[in-house]
Amino acid sequence: HTNPWILLALLPSNLPLATMALTLYSFAGDFRAFKALIAAQYNGVEIATPEFDLATDGKKAEFLAKSPLGKVPLLDTPKGAIHESNAIARFIARIRADTHLMGYSFFEQGKVDAWLDFVSHELELPATMWVYPVLGYTGFDKKLHGKAVADTHKALAVLNKHLTANTYLVGHHVTLADIVAVAALLYPMKLVLTPAHLAAYPAVQRWFTTCVNQAAFKAVLGDVLLASEEILAQGNKSATAVPAGGAAAAGGKKGGKKGGAKKEQPKKEKKAAAPAPAPVKKAPKPFEGLPTGTMNLESFKRHYSNAPYDANRERDYYATIPPFFTGEGAISDSAKFDPSAYSIWTCDYQFNEENTMDFTTANLVGGFIQRSDAIRKGAFGTMLILGDKAPFKITGCWMFHGQTNKEILEHNPDAEYYTWTKLDTSDPAVQERVAHYWCTVDKFEGETVYDSKLFK
Repeated sequence: HTNPWILLALLPSNLPLATMALTLYSFAGDFRAFKALIAAQYNGVEIATPEFDLATDGKKAEFLAKSPLGKVPLLDTPKGAIHESNAIARFIARIRADTHLMGYSFFEQGKVDAWLDFVSHELELPATMWVYPVLGYTGFDKKLHGKAVADTHKALAVLNKHLTANTYLVGHHVTLADIVAVAALLYPMKLVLTPAHLAAYPAVQRWFTTCVNQAAFKAVLGDVLLASEEILAQGNKSATAVPAGGAAAAGGKKGGKKGGAKKEQPKKEKKAAAPAPAPVKKAPKPFEGLPTGTMNLESFKRHYSNAPYDANRERDYYATIPPFFTGEGAISDSAKFDPSAYSIWTCDYQFNEENTMDFTTANLVGGFIQRSDAIRKGAFGTMLILGDKAPFKITGCWMFHGQTNKEILEHNPDAEYYTWTKLDTSDPAVQERVAHYWCTVDKFEGETVYDSKLFK
């Protein structure tokens, strides 16, 4: 019998290989799921990624039967389910031998596995402890934050030392080791690792930028913009200091010559005790305290994402908007628009004449989307780049919890460069315009849609 790996090695590396049905369950933006999805891009493997809500779908009996702890990501295959993100990524990487994602030799395979363990224990753990409070997944703890930052820097130092003499982590091409390490650093690089934090790690910056600009990474991650300033967690009042190198400066004892007498110091008068500082008022979370209304934004996002298929087997997002406004048709009550609790706005960039390059305009919009992460629980919107040549026009349409746009102005520093207009959503013509903003893929008000970005 012919060895199947020999046959695989004879195939072109860009040929879609997977004939078996593979489905990856996880929530949108899960960096752990990105590991398998990027590996699938390199190996030409098709993976279905259906809409998945961990809070509801993750509690269903059929899911719990496949995932022992009810966690994601989870890969469903014809042979059964595979859990744990590194195991899933290894499975996808091994589907093809000719791409060498696991290395060219048994030794390189061992090195790939070693780096995967390093990333899991030494990098991913402290990096998530730093970033999760920023994303609102966990509360901010000053002591844990300090340790997370210090341990992240230790891991970066190890990576930088290795990458100073090596283009990639293993061998001379991208392997699963690079994919897993980039995934672990994705949100730290986008949210907290400012130029000050990265100054001591130029090789890490070069390697990370090289990886994320490769086609397989971009197909999954899109354009990755590095953090220019640190996004702070709720409760963190100041930017994180870069850990100093060497021994700690504080806490050491100072003394004279050995055996020397201690010089007597004149006694100082005791100062009156300073008054106790006023208690610091905890800043409210975005959209905190607003009336909930009858609409649940997550329900609408699922309604939109699960748009019906048209005759060409493509999602018909236009079909989701009339029920959203009118409440008629196939839509749950919690997904219907509630104008008493939500408002819809358009935004127009004030400096469109400066959009002379397509890629810089795309980066501008991508950065705007990334810097809106803090308000994700109470916002939904799209940004459109219009025009088939420079200068390009940027416009968008956003729905916010509440009747103002103050949350995006407070949490996204780029929002002030846009002109914001609140819409009268009772007007059918306005409803139709919102539908075009949220659903079009080719034309908008007579102009070519060069690119669009969805925030949900």
